[in-house]
Amino acid sequence: MPRLRPVDRADIPEELHYVWDRLAPGAPALPNIFRTLGNNPRLLRAYARFGNALWADSGLDLPTRELAILRTAILHHSVYEWHQHVRIGRQAGLGDDRILALHHWRTAELFNEAERAMLAYVDAVAATEHPAKEIHDELALHWPAPAIVGINLLAGYYAMTAKFVGAIEIETEEPFVGWQLQGGS
Repeated sequence: MPRLRPVDRADIPEELHYVWDRLAPGAPALPNIFRTLGNNPRLLRAYARFGNALWADSGLDLPTRELAILRTAILHHSVYEWHQHVRIGRQAGLGDDRILALHHWRTAELFNEAERAMLAYVDAVAATEHPAKEIHDELALHWPAPAIVGINLLAGYYAMTAKFVGAIEIETEEPFVGWQLQGGS
């Protein structure tokens, strides 16, 4: 049971209904994270704006962006994030083999050098605020400065998201897909 009641569109101020409407156009309901963030509709707006900017301007293509987010979900043990981004990753073209390999990416042969540098960096950001120079330098061999900023901010944003959904105990909308994708669709 979540610690905060998810709100409905009618619960937020009318001047912010456009935020709600843009988050899931045509969907019967918003994901639980947005409905819970709606308890503070101005922060919902800010969260969505920043998230949209990260998605659009991180400097990563969609599959690589999802690799970074999914790895962050693993590192922070975020059931909700993992569940949501398995679906999004699949839509972005990631196969289940690559998604599952994120659990042991260092020994998996499914990632190229640029992806490995990015995953090492995401791991380092999760472990410390100051990734080692060697890890940064390896990342910089494969990614331009705008993407390095994007990778840093994606890792931080989704770490924050993991902490939020965990602290509030936000539930997935459907049964959990599973860390090993047993219930995957």
